Parts: sequence; structure tokens; C-alpha cells
Amino acid sequence: MLVRNRNRPNIIIRMLAVLAAVLLGLSPASALAADMIDVSSWQTGINVTTTGAQIVVAKATEGTTYVNPDCDRVVQQALKAGQGVGVYHFANTANSPQAEAAWFNRNTEGYIGRGIVPILDWEPSQPWNVQWAAQWVDAVRARWDTIPIIYMNQSTENSYDWSPLVQRNVGLWVAAYTLGYTPIYGFNPPSVQPVLQNWPFAVAWQYTSSGHVNGYDGPLDLSVVYGDLETWYAYAGSRPDGTTTPTPAPEPAPAPAPQPSTGSCGSDCRVIQSGQYVSMFWTDWWNVTVPSGDPNRVYPGDTVCHNGGAASAGNGGRTVTVRSGETLSGIAARLGISWTQLTGYRSGNPSLIYPGEVLHY
Repeated sequence: MLVRNRNRPNIIIRMLAVLAAVLLGLSPASALAADMIDVSSWQTGINVTTTGAQIVVAKATEGTTYVNPDCDRVVQQALKAGQGVGVYHFANTANSPQAEAAWFNRNTEGYIGRGIVPILDWEPSQPWNVQWAAQWVDAVRARWDTIPIIYMNQSTENSYDWSPLVQRNVGLWVAAYTLGYTPIYGFNPPSVQPVLQNWPFAVAWQYTSSGHVNGYDGPLDLSVVYGDLETWYAYAGSRPDGTTTPTPAPEPAPAPAPQPSTGSCGSDCRVIQSGQYVSMFWTDWWNVTVPSGDPNRVYPGDTVCHNGGAASAGNGGRTVTVRSGETLSGIAARLGISWTQLTGYRSGNPSLIYPGEVLHY
């Protein structure tokens, strides 16, 4: 069994962290990112501290009877080394989501409030059973006081309506091996990135199951997390020392204002700056010309031009002030608009907004 602790500190509402704008167009190297590995009993005995990973995720439970006997060793080793930690439950939709959540909660109780992120590994026989996943999330959130993230492959994300989880602000950890099973040495995300249909961004991208890193003789799953340890603790809702309010990161410098292009494709153009993406400028983000040919894949310095027909995003002349605890999607829901219509957040990141900011729509 995993270490348990009956004490449950009050955990703050999960902060939405750095936008994985990478999945909306920026290369992994151009955004703040942390390297992550995930392990199960197949890697029993691994020394996770020598791998170079900043974040370690361990399988904790499966179904309603299985506990990974090596999980707690990995968790304690990573915590002692100052690495970020997550623990995941492998879903089996033959059981009820409440029963599986109860099993996970029971066997991970000692991790609550210690900067550890709860995760649902979604690879069941019924991948279309979105409500099962939503009910598991609700049951785990009620015990952990933080919103779990969910792991799934790109095909599953693309194939079903995941709006119940998106609306719950459940973060996505997506698996997409864009280089197939070609061995990757070191933490080197490919340039070809996942394509998402439901989530506007991902927490993390698992880009290979054939990774090779220092200190372990065998293939490993490698992922990139879009953010740093403070981002990870924000998803956890706590820090390893048990404090429930993560130390705020230094306020970022204002994002560069959109700049008109000097290119020849027309007047309604923008030069993409770091942290920007197409839907920041046009609500019909698909109606643009971009160098890659894919509006979801733009890079700093790209000239992007609107093809005409719709107003630019945020041109309605209305404003709204961000209140404490609000998210961009929550503000949009309150106003009855799409979150893509809101502009003016100084971070350039839809998941990083500050109380007192004045947004336009």
C-alpha cells in the first residue's frame, strides 16, 4: 500500500498554468517547458533522480484491486530530490467510476496536499465513455481539492466529444508519437506536434515511448510539460512542503503587441510574437494564410494574414475586468461569448490572466 495520511489541508482552487501554446503553433523550444518521465512496475527499481527529468509521474493504481508496489518508492525518491511528482490511475470502465476513484483516493491519501498531481490514464476498452471519465474526475477532485489531469492519445482526443472535461477545466496530457517508434535520445520533442480537436491546449505532450536517458538501460516514455515546477504545483494546488498557496511566479513582462506585417499579402496581417497564436487576432482563425499552411502551427516571426470576411477578435469595443479566481473560459461563459473573443491579457497566454486586467471583446 502507498503511504497514507488522514490529514487533509485546505487546497486552493487550481490555477490554470502556462498555456501549451506550443500545441497551437509554437515549437517546444520556444516556450517554458519541463522534461517529464512516467513509470510503472515495468520500471521497478529505476533511479528517477539520474534521468534528467524535472517531473516524474508514477502509476499508482488500476481498477479496484491493483496497487503498483514500486509507486511509493518512486514518489518518495522524487520528492526528496526536489522533482515534481504525479500519480496516475489506469482506468477500467468495466467498473464504476466511483469505485475506481475511491480505490485511487484510498491508496494515494498520503500524497494529497504535497504538490502531487492526480492523473487519470485513459486507455480503457470504452474510450468513448466520456461521462465515466468525468465522474471519476469529480470523485477525485472532491477528495483532493484539485482538478486531476487526464492522459490519452491524440486519436482518442480527436475522436470523441470531450467538452464535459474541458468545461471542468481538466488539463490534458496528450500522447502523440509523431516520429513513430524511432528511438529518441535525451529529452528532444519532435518538431511535428499533436493536433487537438477538443482542448485549446495541453498540459503536457508525451512524444515517445522509445526514449533513452541517462541512468536507465531501457526505453522510457518521455514528455514535455508546458511550464516549470511552479506550473506543476499550480496544477497540484499545493507545494511539497504542504503549503496550499503556490509562491507566485514573477509577473511576466507584457507580451509584445501584435504588429502589422510588412509583407505583401494585405493590410490585415500580423507578425506572430512569442506566446501568440492565430485566434488571438481573428475569431474565424481558420480563415487565414500562414507559412506552414496550418493555422494551428505558427511560429514567432511568421507573417499571418486574414483572408477577409469576419471581424478581428476583440473588436466589439467592450471590456471586462478580471476578478480574483476567474479563468478566461469562465469569463467567456459568463459573458455568453467564445473565449477566443477575449483579448488584452498581458501574458499573451489564455491560461495566465491576472485580477484587475482589463480584457476586450
